[in-house]
Amino acid sequence: MKLLMKLDLWLGILLLVIAVLGFIFKWFSNSNLISAAVAGAVLLLIAATSDVDKVEK
Repeated sequence: MKLLMKLDLWLGILLLVIAVLGFIFKWFSNSNLISAAVAGAVLLLIAATSDVDKVEK
């Protein structure tokens, strides 16, 4: 399960970086860049909140 969370984290970071660079250099259309940014943010949110339910003892 930890591998999936790491994959979510790195994929989210990659999508956000591509979205920002694509916006700066006009690589893709704005709708595709917005979709990539939202998907990256959602993946980062999932990775950040994955361990909230687990209480450390």
